[in-house]
Amino acid sequence: MVNIYKSIQSLDEKNATLKYWKTLKLKETELLLLACAGLFVEASAANYIAIAGQELAITAQIVCRNKVEVMMNKVSYLNQLDTIVSSSLKQNELYTFKRKEKLANVISYSNPYWLNQKASNGRYQVSSISLIGKPENDAQAKVQFDITIAGLNLKIDKSIIYKSTDPVKGEVYRPLEILPPATVNFTEKVIVFSDSPSKMIQLVIKANTTNVTGILKLNAPSGWTVKMKNAEFKLVAKDEEVIIDIEIVAGEKAEHAVLSASLLIDGKTYSKSIKRIEYDHIPYQIILSDAETKLINVDLKKTGVEIGYIPGAGDDVAACLKQVGYNVTILTDELLVNENLSKYNAIVTGVRAYNTNDRLQIHYSKLMEYIKNGGNLVVQYNTNNRIGPVVAKIAPYPFTISRDRVTDEFAKVTFTNKEHSVLNSPNKINDNDFDAWIQERGIYFATELDKEYQTVFDMNDPSEKPSNGSVIVAKYGKGNFVYTGLSFFRELPAGVPGAYRLFVNLLSIPQNK
Repeated sequence: MVNIYKSIQSLDEKNATLKYWKTLKLKETELLLLACAGLFVEASAANYIAIAGQELAITAQIVCRNKVEVMMNKVSYLNQLDTIVSSSLKQNELYTFKRKEKLANVISYSNPYWLNQKASNGRYQVSSISLIGKPENDAQAKVQFDITIAGLNLKIDKSIIYKSTDPVKGEVYRPLEILPPATVNFTEKVIVFSDSPSKMIQLVIKANTTNVTGILKLNAPSGWTVKMKNAEFKLVAKDEEVIIDIEIVAGEKAEHAVLSASLLIDGKTYSKSIKRIEYDHIPYQIILSDAETKLINVDLKKTGVEIGYIPGAGDDVAACLKQVGYNVTILTDELLVNENLSKYNAIVTGVRAYNTNDRLQIHYSKLMEYIKNGGNLVVQYNTNNRIGPVVAKIAPYPFTISRDRVTDEFAKVTFTNKEHSVLNSPNKINDNDFDAWIQERGIYFATELDKEYQTVFDMNDPSEKPSNGSVIVAKYGKGNFVYTGLSFFRELPAGVPGAYRLFVNLLSIPQNK
């Protein structure tokens, strides 16, 4: 294996292609060499968070499990200092080296490189074309092991990680996080104003190290006013948090605006918020983004404000409705059994509610009675396939949930039933209300409609036939049934004004005489 490595190493790099393959094969051969030698090397930190300019306790370990001649020459920490070893490794003996070293004063934060700049039109922006295709960032904090195997000198770079022991999972690894001294998060990513000129919101400041003292600064857009009682904060312990309340007074004309936050700490400004992603089936991840929230001032007219919400697979629509002044009650199974539903002006089912909640078929008759007596039932999209078929009956009249969708968020929307109340009451809907939609228009549209259903829109992706099943409405007794595949579950949390106006109209379809 050593001879193979040396043969590849001696190849002449005549062009970029050969250089690429030479580098790749040298790395693969190095991994084979380490595996054949039974050589295990690792570098870990005493904590999973590191701050630029601060000390980091590092443990470097190496063990050789096979009878191979391995010379340990030196260990380099953070590309700064070396520990000279010059020792032959004994079989199955663990060698441990501990050092405390300072991180560089200027170092990039841990964040997926493709998220360091804001995306535009569904495309990520990166600082260098050489980064494209990398599944992860290159390690910034690492330890280099300088060894010699059978006369071949190798320099092995190991990213510094953090490991702990869980009583159930055993040894758990997570990446080292290089963070600012503190982060600041708005509790809401979008603040929608409709029925009130001012709102109270909160920001959470969290310390990533000890003894963090600073001042919160807010940058409000022109025409908007921000008030807070005390901008100063002091966090003694690492992971300590403080919540700061602020009042925002909406600008008169602005429909889209951004409020940003920053922290002034020891004369330096930090302006990052943090989101942690932790699931057993994927590696632990964090996202650092600009600390900001969108401010949306929507001209929104409402009728009744009492809404019942039946949760589905999970969405933020109920919270969005609360933001614009609705009184939203989450309808649990117990409430659906015992509650008098006539108190609600409309009832909404969350996305894929009929796929995930087997009990909804039990409540079918009660929901139909609710509609017949004058209520509006708005059903958001469900899937209908072999994996997640709809078992329960949904509507008073038959229709089929298809796999039709419109994935182009800029796709033209044609109004095919211009006199319908969905387009006129209480908010007048026009083409502009489909501006600034994100990710898609909608999914799982309705097809094979009973004659009792009315449609409102036609839309399609390029080179595909138009679909009219994005919104279907049927009168039933005094009330109305609505099925919609439009992606309100994406648009409302994103603060799309037109989506709010249209959704409110679905909730407000007048009773039938």
